[in-house]
Amino acid sequence: MSEKKNDNKFGEFIKAYRTEEKNMNLREFSNLTGVSFSHLSKIERGEHSPSKSTVSMIANALSLDKNKLYLLAGYVAEDHSYGLDSFFPYIEESDDDEDEKRKANIINKIIKEFPDADLMFKDLASFTADDMQDVYDYIKFKKSQKDKGE
Repeated sequence: MSEKKNDNKFGEFIKAYRTEEKNMNLREFSNLTGVSFSHLSKIERGEHSPSKSTVSMIANALSLDKNKLYLLAGYVAEDHSYGLDSFFPYIEESDDDEDEKRKANIINKIIKEFPDADLMFKDLASFTADDMQDVYDYIKFKKSQKDKGE
């Protein structure tokens, strides 16, 4: 039986921050954030993924950078100057890896052409360039459908 990849970075971070930095128990954290005790517990254990509004509530309550928490939770930051650099290292023009260049170019096209796109992917770095192209094509298609309907 293979082990499941642990991709609960947001839940792990929130639990560590709550216990190590703030010395809070879960009830105190719930009272501070306005998010239910049971929902926070499930987020920390990786049983639930937080909504963007929940991430925002947690960031505000803890005075943490909302855009960084969005990225950690798998959302695109509202401030696109953060870009997706935390998922994709900077790729120089001399880099020989064509797949990495294609991935970076596709991400940049998505951000530039569809700034309202909310990419809710937890593992963008594991996508191939073809996967990223599929994402781009899908967003472009959905936008064209929406534009036709207006």
